[in-house]
Amino acid sequence: MGRLRALGIVLVCIAGLCLPVDQAAAAQRRSAPALNRPVERSTTVLFTGRARPRALVRLQVRGTTRWTTVGVKRAERSGAYRMAAAYPSRRRAYRVVSGGRGSVVRRVDPRPAPVVKPVVPAPTDDCGVRPKRGDGSYYACSFHDDFDGTALDTDKWLVQETWYSGMTSGNRDCYVNDADTIAVDSGTLRVTARRQLETFTCSSPFGAFETTSTAGTVTTRDRFGQAYGRFEFRAKLPVDPGVPGAHSALWLYPQAHTYGAWPLSGEIDVAEWWSARPANVYPSVHYSGEVPLQSTGTNCAVPTASSAFHTYAVEWTPERMQFFYDDKLCFSHVWNPLGLSRPQPFDKPFNLVVTQVWGNLWNAPNDQTAASATIEVDWVRAWQ
Repeated sequence: MGRLRALGIVLVCIAGLCLPVDQAAAAQRRSAPALNRPVERSTTVLFTGRARPRALVRLQVRGTTRWTTVGVKRAERSGAYRMAAAYPSRRRAYRVVSGGRGSVVRRVDPRPAPVVKPVVPAPTDDCGVRPKRGDGSYYACSFHDDFDGTALDTDKWLVQETWYSGMTSGNRDCYVNDADTIAVDSGTLRVTARRQLETFTCSSPFGAFETTSTAGTVTTRDRFGQAYGRFEFRAKLPVDPGVPGAHSALWLYPQAHTYGAWPLSGEIDVAEWWSARPANVYPSVHYSGEVPLQSTGTNCAVPTASSAFHTYAVEWTPERMQFFYDDKLCFSHVWNPLGLSRPQPFDKPFNLVVTQVWGNLWNAPNDQTAASATIEVDWVRAWQ
């Protein structure tokens, strides 16, 4: 070798043979292109190898009787090339051809069919599809009303009336039970408040009073009560273009005042709405010792609350309240009651309540307020 270098001859070894450079180049030109093992990628198969520098390389797949070109690429100056092809639907043979010479044949199997886990539908019961708890188990239906009849089911609901309860609103409305206030029609419960009526006397065990407005409330008091679980209302709130006056509530109230009069025994407002702020719906937890700005969800925007039905829900556990609007978590609260220990006072059965009244103070009716306001309820459900 030393004598050859001295003579200016450089050898290159190809396939075990040592040839002068010019002969080696000729041998390289005559050699078949190299095809590496294909590389499977997410959606394609990658073919790489080497050929004569800057030569055209054709990727071919074997058909029934002949080879078909499925890709063409020019090799780099180094001779390296790479090209991709779609996964075959069955086992196929591939090669590359360059300079009239073919590479070794590489076989590619189709991508295995993805393993599809069977979709197991959520179980259902009288309430419909059962919601899933945080631990993966499912709630069980304990109460439901789809309002499919033509009248309120009094086995499930009691209508609030001022004449026997003495209850009224901040606007001094009279709770009444008549067809204009409480109605079930076309699969919905309609609870209506009316105003600008002829002055009438509202009877009350605490003393009759004069008023020009009525309000409506239905409750499951003495029919159904439950501590803990998931409680849902699907409802459409009154139509009101930002004018003060209407006040709606979907809420839970204690079956018994175990810890004392309001707010000592608690209150859970699943969804409270004021027509002066129509784009927001407010969940709240009321109890002695609450901090108002912490016990009310102030960022639960529902811009179409008055034009479409939405689902308002609370999941109540001994540790916290979580409020979901259209199945999206809107607000969560952990209570710290004054003079009590959690879960008090929220450890006793609460009733379901639907209320439509007129507001007061900053949401009091004015000259632009409509003569009536109606909350429509598609269904009410409870799980435990």
